[in-house]
Amino acid sequence: MRILFLCHRFNSLTQRLYCELTERGHEVSIELDVHPELTVEAFNLYKPDLVIAPFLKRKIPREVWQKVKTFVIHPGPPGDRGPSALDWAILEKAKEWGVSFLEAVEEYDAGPVWSYRTFPMRKARKSSIYRMEATESAVDCVLEALDYMLEDREPKKIYPKGSWKPYMDQSYRRVDWFKDGTEEVIRKVYASDSQPGALACLGGEEYYLYNPHKEDMLRGKPGEILAIRDEAVCIGTIDGAVWITHMRKREKNSIKLPAQRVIPHLLDKVKEEPIKPWEKIDFNTYREIIYEEVAGIGYITFNFYNGAMSTQQCERLLEVFRYAKERPTKAIVLLGQEDFFSNGMNLNTIEASESPADESWRNINAMDDLCEEILKTLDKLTVACLQGNAGAGGVFLALTCDLVFAREGVVLNPHYKNIGNLYGSEFWTYTLPKRVGWEKAKEIMQNRMPISSKKAYEIGLIDFVFGRTPKEFREKVSGFLENFINTSDYDVFLKRKREGRIRDWREKPLFEYRNEELERMKLNFFGFDPSYHIARYYFVRRIPPFRTPPYLAIHRRLKIKP
Repeated sequence: MRILFLCHRFNSLTQRLYCELTERGHEVSIELDVHPELTVEAFNLYKPDLVIAPFLKRKIPREVWQKVKTFVIHPGPPGDRGPSALDWAILEKAKEWGVSFLEAVEEYDAGPVWSYRTFPMRKARKSSIYRMEATESAVDCVLEALDYMLEDREPKKIYPKGSWKPYMDQSYRRVDWFKDGTEEVIRKVYASDSQPGALACLGGEEYYLYNPHKEDMLRGKPGEILAIRDEAVCIGTIDGAVWITHMRKREKNSIKLPAQRVIPHLLDKVKEEPIKPWEKIDFNTYREIIYEEVAGIGYITFNFYNGAMSTQQCERLLEVFRYAKERPTKAIVLLGQEDFFSNGMNLNTIEASESPADESWRNINAMDDLCEEILKTLDKLTVACLQGNAGAGGVFLALTCDLVFAREGVVLNPHYKNIGNLYGSEFWTYTLPKRVGWEKAKEIMQNRMPISSKKAYEIGLIDFVFGRTPKEFREKVSGFLENFINTSDYDVFLKRKREGRIRDWREKPLFEYRNEELERMKLNFFGFDPSYHIARYYFVRRIPPFRTPPYLAIHRRLKIKP
């Protein structure tokens, strides 16, 4: 089928659906919601068999849904209506939630439901539930409805009356340190993460809060800043304390940053409360990186918000990796976190720096230091485990490991071009061709579209795909590795790795790959072409596009014939 996606942004759900449908043989073109007239124009140009709105904030024009089957993916069960569906579900402590695939009609979210799925709600950030349970449910709904269409039949539709819930403004989200307990603070911030954030007053000024973590041990007055750890701050509540890792000033186009960078003027007398990643603790607190050993395997979990890795985070992760290398283990596993493995450099901290070009240079070198340390680990097995999505430098960080595993449903963006035609580093010119060959490597790097973990496995980019949920994925990874490291195959693997790397680096030393890549990146950062700086500025400040990029819109780069 020829399918047109209408969306506010090409977000994680839209990318996942794009992968699922195109890899099943459907043709998908994407139109961003810039203006209703452009939406109608896109529809007339493309002449789709079907229109789907995975993520939209505006009504679909009547000229579209009256002419062809048009569906909306609503992140709520049948009967739920309104723009803040998941937000209300979290704030009101819903035990179960769902996703509905419904026909577009004149009223918002009021059309007949073709398919739906429900799932138990877990205590997590809205963005995490959206990327995990809501996305999996949406994929199931879309595929079920497409089966009906391909078989030229309609399902038994549901016509729920439902009730409209308004947009959740800050009167519901705002944190009051003198009224809200720890759980209430966490729930409000969860319901507002990653957008728009929950407002709270600190030092007489208001800030948006993101990414909360419960603290069991530290105590203080409500609203008092008690401690700093890895650029997060701990704040007292009426019954405990909570860590906030990221904040944003309450002003137009402000940038979401590590909390310590947003409120440095409030932290003069606040102490650091460090916890080493390898320390064992039995209470709730915030830990950015955790190192654990099980059955001869060292596991490194790194909870970098939205997968972005600042210069300092790369340095902290490098320290932990070096620690792991000295331990008497046979394998080191990079686990990332459930939502993201890594998305490479932190564009927000770069944008907020005094010199974005200089900070870009520091950040990519810190990434390369980490990647080089992994590549030079010749006496242990190194494994990257993609529980969540990965993009740009995050994909190539994974490729520096000996084995790359990914969960089913993970989406990869193995390219840099969407951020101002960056050349890229992280030793991709060494690791990528070794996996797929130079011709395929060039094709991958020129492609601007996402691919699924299944597709990545088929083309040889990664080694294994299994497990629908993060828990199932981790269990399968552990089982495989615990068995493998205790066989003779493990010793043979390490011997071949050492011999292969030494042979490769005799022909071309590893530092030459790095230097060649960085020379190209230096032009991106300091050269005359400002494309990278413009793209970063627009991305970080969430400035809406004035048109749909041609790489997304087939209908805007080809003359479509009916």
